[in-house]
Amino acid sequence: MFVAWGDESGSVSAVDPGVYLMGAVLAAPETTEHLREAMRELLRPSEKKVHWYGASESHRDRIIDVVADLTLEAVVVARLGELGERDERRRRKCFETFAPTLASMGCTHLTLESRGPRDDARDRKMLEALRAQRRVDSTLRLDHVPGPADPVLWIADAVCGAVVADRVGQSRWLTQIERRTSVYVIDDRPRR
Repeated sequence: MFVAWGDESGSVSAVDPGVYLMGAVLAAPETTEHLREAMRELLRPSEKKVHWYGASESHRDRIIDVVADLTLEAVVVARLGELGERDERRRRKCFETFAPTLASMGCTHLTLESRGPRDDARDRKMLEALRAQRRVDSTLRLDHVPGPADPVLWIADAVCGAVVADRVGQSRWLTQIERRTSVYVIDDRPRR
Protein backbone atom coordinates (compact mmCIF):
# COMPACT_ATOMS: atom_id res chain seq x y z
CA MET A 1 0.00 0.00 0.00
CA PHE A 2 1.39 3.37 -1.06
CA VAL A 3 0.33 6.98 -0.81
CA ALA A 4 1.22 9.52 -3.49
CA TRP A 5 1.66 13.25 -3.87
CA GLY A 6 1.30 14.77 -7.31
CA ASP A 7 1.95 17.89 -9.30
CA GLU A 8 1.66 19.02 -12.88
CA SER A 9 3.79 20.95 -15.31
CA GLY A 10 3.94 22.14 -18.85
CA SER A 11 7.10 21.68 -20.85
CA VAL A 12 9.12 24.45 -22.46
CA SER A 13 6.67 25.48 -25.16
CA ALA A 14 9.29 26.97 -27.50
CA VAL A 15 11.22 23.69 -27.63
CA ASP A 16 8.68 21.03 -26.59
CA PRO A 17 5.25 22.40 -27.55
CA GLY A 18 1.94 20.86 -26.54
CA VAL A 19 3.37 18.76 -23.70
CA TYR A 20 1.62 18.49 -20.33
CA LEU A 21 2.96 16.39 -17.47
CA MET A 22 1.55 14.99 -14.27
CA GLY A 23 3.99 13.45 -11.85
CA ALA A 24 3.74 11.77 -8.49
CA VAL A 25 5.97 10.32 -5.85
CA LEU A 26 4.83 7.16 -4.10
CA ALA A 27 5.99 6.16 -0.66
CA ALA A 28 4.97 4.05 2.29
CA PRO A 29 2.77 6.08 4.67
CA GLU A 30 5.19 5.66 7.57
CA THR A 31 7.96 7.52 5.65
CA THR A 32 5.93 10.69 5.15
CA GLU A 33 7.44 12.72 7.99
CA HIS A 34 10.99 11.87 6.90
CA LEU A 35 10.18 13.05 3.35
CA ARG A 36 8.75 16.31 4.69
CA GLU A 37 11.75 16.98 6.90
CA ALA A 38 14.20 16.35 4.05
CA MET A 39 12.40 18.83 1.81
CA ARG A 40 11.95 21.50 4.50
CA GLU A 41 15.75 21.65 4.79
CA LEU A 42 15.85 22.88 1.16
CA LEU A 43 13.50 25.77 1.82
CA ARG A 44 15.12 29.17 1.51
CA PRO A 45 14.09 31.92 3.98
CA SER A 46 12.24 33.94 1.34
CA GLU A 47 10.29 30.95 -0.06
CA LYS A 48 6.96 29.46 0.90
CA LYS A 49 7.77 26.24 -0.93
CA VAL A 50 10.60 24.65 -2.87
CA HIS A 51 9.77 25.24 -6.52
CA TRP A 52 11.78 23.85 -9.43
CA TYR A 53 10.78 26.50 -11.96
CA GLY A 54 12.32 29.43 -10.11
CA ALA A 55 15.36 27.56 -8.76
CA SER A 56 18.89 28.21 -9.97
CA GLU A 57 20.81 25.33 -11.50
CA SER A 58 22.87 24.92 -8.34
CA HIS A 59 19.73 24.78 -6.20
CA ARG A 60 18.23 22.25 -8.63
CA ASP A 61 21.38 20.16 -8.16
CA ARG A 62 20.85 20.27 -4.40
CA ILE A 63 17.13 19.43 -4.70
CA ILE A 64 17.83 16.40 -6.89
CA ASP A 65 20.66 15.24 -4.61
CA VAL A 66 18.15 15.14 -1.73
CA VAL A 67 15.38 13.52 -3.80
CA ALA A 68 17.81 10.85 -5.07
CA ASP A 69 18.53 9.79 -1.48
CA LEU A 70 14.87 9.42 -0.48
CA THR A 71 13.04 6.09 -0.34
CA LEU A 72 10.29 6.52 -2.90
CA GLU A 73 9.19 5.77 -6.44
CA ALA A 74 8.16 8.36 -9.00
CA VAL A 75 5.74 8.22 -11.91
CA VAL A 76 5.41 10.84 -14.62
CA VAL A 77 2.88 10.84 -17.43
CA ALA A 78 3.82 13.15 -20.29
CA ARG A 79 1.08 13.78 -22.82
CA LEU A 80 1.93 15.21 -26.20
CA GLY A 81 -1.17 16.98 -27.45
CA GLU A 82 -2.33 19.35 -30.10
CA LEU A 83 -1.06 22.89 -30.06
CA GLY A 84 -3.65 25.29 -28.77
CA GLU A 85 -5.50 22.77 -26.58
CA ARG A 86 -7.00 24.20 -23.44
CA ASP A 87 -5.09 23.38 -20.25
CA GLU A 88 -8.10 21.61 -18.73
CA ARG A 89 -8.28 19.20 -21.68
CA ARG A 90 -4.54 18.54 -21.39
CA ARG A 91 -4.93 17.80 -17.70
CA ARG A 92 -7.97 15.55 -18.20
CA LYS A 93 -6.29 13.53 -20.96
CA CYS A 94 -3.14 13.16 -18.86
CA PHE A 95 -5.14 12.23 -15.74
CA GLU A 96 -6.85 9.41 -17.69
CA THR A 97 -3.51 7.55 -17.67
CA PHE A 98 -2.04 9.05 -14.50
CA ALA A 99 -4.69 7.91 -11.98
CA PRO A 100 -5.04 4.31 -13.27
CA THR A 101 -1.24 3.97 -13.32
CA LEU A 102 -0.99 5.02 -9.68
CA ALA A 103 -3.85 2.71 -8.71
CA SER A 104 -2.19 -0.22 -10.49
CA MET A 105 0.94 0.39 -8.40
CA GLY A 106 -1.02 0.02 -5.15
CA CYS A 107 -1.64 3.70 -4.46
CA THR A 108 -4.63 4.20 -2.16
CA HIS A 109 -4.38 7.95 -1.54
CA LEU A 110 -3.31 10.71 -3.92
CA THR A 111 -2.74 14.27 -2.74
CA LEU A 112 -2.49 16.87 -5.48
CA GLU A 113 -1.45 20.47 -5.19
CA SER A 114 -4.61 22.54 -5.08
CA ARG A 115 -5.40 24.79 -8.02
CA GLY A 116 -8.46 26.31 -6.34
CA PRO A 117 -11.92 24.97 -5.47
CA ARG A 118 -13.30 24.88 -9.03
CA ASP A 119 -10.29 23.12 -10.53
CA ASP A 120 -10.01 20.71 -7.59
CA ALA A 121 -13.67 19.78 -8.14
CA ARG A 122 -12.82 19.04 -11.79
CA ASP A 123 -10.11 16.62 -10.64
CA ARG A 124 -12.58 14.83 -8.36
CA LYS A 125 -15.07 14.64 -11.23
CA MET A 126 -12.38 13.09 -13.46
CA LEU A 127 -11.65 10.49 -10.80
CA GLU A 128 -15.35 9.67 -10.50
CA ALA A 129 -15.54 9.24 -14.28
CA LEU A 130 -12.60 6.82 -14.16
CA ARG A 131 -14.37 4.88 -11.40
CA ALA A 132 -17.56 4.74 -13.50
CA GLN A 133 -15.48 3.36 -16.38
CA ARG A 134 -13.92 0.85 -13.95
CA ARG A 135 -10.42 2.13 -14.74
CA VAL A 136 -9.84 2.75 -11.03
CA ASP A 137 -11.72 1.36 -8.06
CA SER A 138 -13.00 3.05 -4.96
CA THR A 139 -9.81 2.41 -2.98
CA LEU A 140 -8.05 5.42 -4.57
CA ARG A 141 -8.85 8.56 -2.57
CA LEU A 142 -8.04 12.06 -3.79
CA ASP A 143 -7.28 15.17 -1.73
CA HIS A 144 -5.96 18.61 -2.59
CA VAL A 145 -3.78 20.84 -0.43
CA PRO A 146 -2.02 24.17 -1.07
CA GLY A 147 1.55 23.74 -2.32
CA PRO A 148 3.22 25.32 0.72
CA ALA A 149 1.22 23.09 3.10
CA ASP A 150 2.89 19.77 2.27
CA PRO A 151 6.60 19.55 1.42
CA VAL A 152 6.17 16.13 -0.19
CA LEU A 153 4.40 17.92 -3.06
CA TRP A 154 7.71 19.69 -3.69
CA ILE A 155 9.29 16.33 -4.52
CA ALA A 156 6.70 15.72 -7.23
CA ASP A 157 7.39 19.22 -8.57
CA ALA A 158 11.12 18.44 -8.74
CA VAL A 159 10.54 15.13 -10.50
CA CYS A 160 8.35 16.86 -13.10
CA GLY A 161 11.04 19.52 -13.47
CA ALA A 162 13.74 16.92 -14.04
CA VAL A 163 11.62 15.22 -16.72
CA VAL A 164 10.93 18.54 -18.46
CA ALA A 165 14.65 19.37 -18.37
CA ASP A 166 15.43 15.97 -19.88
CA ARG A 167 12.88 16.53 -22.65
CA VAL A 168 14.66 19.74 -23.64
CA GLY A 169 18.20 18.34 -23.54
CA GLN A 170 19.32 18.69 -19.91
CA SER A 171 19.42 15.11 -18.66
CA ARG A 172 21.70 15.47 -15.64
CA TRP A 173 18.87 15.75 -13.10
CA LEU A 174 16.72 12.92 -14.40
CA THR A 175 19.80 10.70 -14.67
CA GLN A 176 20.15 10.87 -10.88
CA ILE A 177 16.61 9.65 -10.22
CA GLU A 178 15.78 7.61 -13.32
CA ARG A 179 16.25 4.20 -11.70
CA ARG A 180 13.22 4.97 -9.48
CA THR A 181 11.26 7.05 -12.00
CA SER A 182 8.86 5.61 -14.56
CA VAL A 183 7.97 7.95 -17.42
CA TYR A 184 4.96 7.20 -19.61
CA VAL A 185 4.57 9.16 -22.84
CA ILE A 186 1.18 9.44 -24.51
CA ASP A 187 1.32 10.81 -28.03
CA ASP A 188 -2.09 12.27 -28.88
CA ARG A 189 -0.83 14.59 -31.58
CA PRO A 190 -2.77 14.43 -34.84
CA ARG A 191 -1.26 12.15 -37.47
CA ARG A 192 -0.49 13.75 -40.78
